[in-house]
Amino acid sequence: MDWPGVTFGAFLGIAGTYGLLALALFPVMQRRFLLWVFVRTMAFVVMALALFPVPLPEWLPSGPLRIAIGEVAVAIGVGCTGPLLADYIEDWLQLRRMRAWLNTQLYTGMIAAGATFAAFRWPFFDAVHDVLLLFITAVVVAGLGTAIRAGSNAGRFQAVAWSPLIIIGLTTLIYELSTGSDLPMWVTAALLAIFLDFVISAVGLAAGFMAIQSQRDEAVADVREARIAVATDPLTGIANRRGLAIRFRDTKHGRPSGLAVIDCDHFKRINDQFGHDVGDEVLVAVAHGLVEDQVFPARQGGEEFVILLYGEDWQRRAETVRQRITLAVFELVPEMPFRVTASAGLAEVYDDDSLDSAVKRADRALYAAKDAGRDRMLAWSSNAVSGPQLARIG
Repeated sequence: MDWPGVTFGAFLGIAGTYGLLALALFPVMQRRFLLWVFVRTMAFVVMALALFPVPLPEWLPSGPLRIAIGEVAVAIGVGCTGPLLADYIEDWLQLRRMRAWLNTQLYTGMIAAGATFAAFRWPFFDAVHDVLLLFITAVVVAGLGTAIRAGSNAGRFQAVAWSPLIIIGLTTLIYELSTGSDLPMWVTAALLAIFLDFVISAVGLAAGFMAIQSQRDEAVADVREARIAVATDPLTGIANRRGLAIRFRDTKHGRPSGLAVIDCDHFKRINDQFGHDVGDEVLVAVAHGLVEDQVFPARQGGEEFVILLYGEDWQRRAETVRQRITLAVFELVPEMPFRVTASAGLAEVYDDDSLDSAVKRADRALYAAKDAGRDRMLAWSSNAVSGPQLARIG
């Protein structure tokens, strides 16, 4: 089996997947280190193509130029590791000096890349290239150590992912500086170490994405709950004034056919005789009685409720839920010694109505119902001949 070819092919496959994964996650996670991951990965891909002993198309550079391109790619890839780590370490860690040092290492890598081409004319720049890469490695190792001591989980994770590559890199650079020749099989060893780096780091990226997704889901849920809380009456669990206004404007449910304003009769008597706790129980029971298909109930305030009515038989439906209030209080507040009734005013919702204008007409009908003896519903209607009039419903 062609093990070098298998190693090279596996490396390119993992590198391509890892780099594209980082690039694809950037719009979702909005974390700059993902861009550094992509650039670093592509640099190592170029390094592999240039330095690994596999045949390439004739039109690509060969000989010393191919090797130089590979050395430049190594310098850029190693240099990107600094800003990658600076951006990857948790933001809550106050490590400004460390981040500053790490961010400058890309420039160090670019100088090392320039030294590679300078070595064509001045061979001692080969050593400059290696010394600069040693310096970058030392800064990255120091950064990892500082982050880990500060409690960084990201630092611990990357220490595991980068340790094989750091060990091979240090061994190779020290060998080259001390002997003046390349370490045998260093490219294969480096590819295997980078391979492990990509596999382990990809797990970290996936975990980071899931964590961010979970945080966003929680944030969305919190916003949704906050919106519901703002639009919900805390006592009865039905909508409050804000929730009523939102529902009235909600085109998804269509425009209501009518609305009714409902008020508990003699509610002050309940509070005075039995206390506000029992009064609250009565209000909860009233809200329970108003729940019905094609009816949207809301508590306007105090003992006053408003219901939005949908469908064709909305007037009869309004009277049904009004009458059901007495039964609901009887069932849910059995200690109440007398019947609790409610008066209501009903109004049709016209095309040009606002919520306030429709409620005002229903309020007038409610006052008329109370004046007429309570425990009844009156409707406000507009008649082109005789003008506005009240009509008994039910």
